[in-house]
Amino acid sequence: MSRAHLAFAGAFVFAFAGCINEETRLYEIELDGQVAVPNGAPSAGKVHLEFHVARSFGEGELEHPLGAFETRTALGVGAVRETVLYPLDEGDGLVVYGWLDSDGDGVLCAPGQTEEPAGLVKVAGFPAHTLSFSLTLRAPCVGPESLYP
Repeated sequence: MSRAHLAFAGAFVFAFAGCINEETRLYEIELDGQVAVPNGAPSAGKVHLEFHVARSFGEGELEHPLGAFETRTALGVGAVRETVLYPLDEGDGLVVYGWLDSDGDGVLCAPGQTEEPAGLVKVAGFPAHTLSFSLTLRAPCVGPESLYP
């Protein structure tokens, strides 16, 4: 291989590597939360949680609400404590969405299931390294986009 070919190949590798090695700035947040269902509602099952930026960065049509960056599963309703790594360059604000997996299939409201309650809360006080939230799951079979203003 000639020197020109080696130089071209080296430049190509460095250019390509620069495109895929973007640095992501992460902000660690300790979240203490309480997940509940209304009195008398079914409460058995795992709780699937999604952590979203409230508003993604962008202008005009490129700006949009919500952007999931982490998901977790809690053993059930009640107290939760999670450490999440918030992507600072993707947006602002913090939203927690959750739903109760009443039938244990890992799918929100699969055909025939109409009783899996969901809820969403915008976490007050962001940005801070320690935050708390209270999330009540009361809207059956609803995704985060339908619950966010």
